[in-house]
Amino acid sequence: MDNLNKLIADNLKEMRKKKGLSLEQVSSLTSISKSMLSQLERGEVNPTISTVYKLSLGLKVPVTAFTADKPQPFSRTGKSEVTPLVGNDGKYRLYPIFSFRDGQDFEIFDLEFDEGGMMPGNRQMNGTREFITVYTGQLTLIFKDREYVLKAGDAASYNAFDEYIYKNTGKDMVTASIVVHYPD
Repeated sequence: MDNLNKLIADNLKEMRKKKGLSLEQVSSLTSISKSMLSQLERGEVNPTISTVYKLSLGLKVPVTAFTADKPQPFSRTGKSEVTPLVGNDGKYRLYPIFSFRDGQDFEIFDLEFDEGGMMPGNRQMNGTREFITVYTGQLTLIFKDREYVLKAGDAASYNAFDEYIYKNTGKDMVTASIVVHYPD
């Protein structure tokens, strides 16, 4: 947890300085007090998910921008190297293969949905698009007014700032890859 706090602290301070913002300006953008922001930048407090989400929306960066390591000349990763986000009683697993980092306007995730598994899409900032490729199974994307069924070999793109749900509507496990592209 201490490493995570330090990573969030360092990334927040670096982002704020690159954007040329004072703590007071960040406070105004995020509704987080100046004193709390100062404590966050020094790594003195454990930020809640809600706090990191406020930072994300206010600074117009993905949530994962605060937890990303600095890029290396070469890095190797994969499902065995990352901790998946698990939900729907374990019926889906979302693996953050390449998280957002400065100078990179995308993230890549691998997905696994057991039969009947479903996951709400994370509403992103305006202009964000997702690109999905389904490798196995049948995945349905459910939007307010429409449903799209994707089978193995299908790919699609869509706005990631709309409300939507991913659902395994087939009999087999769904495996897929998603690229999330963030606007400048």
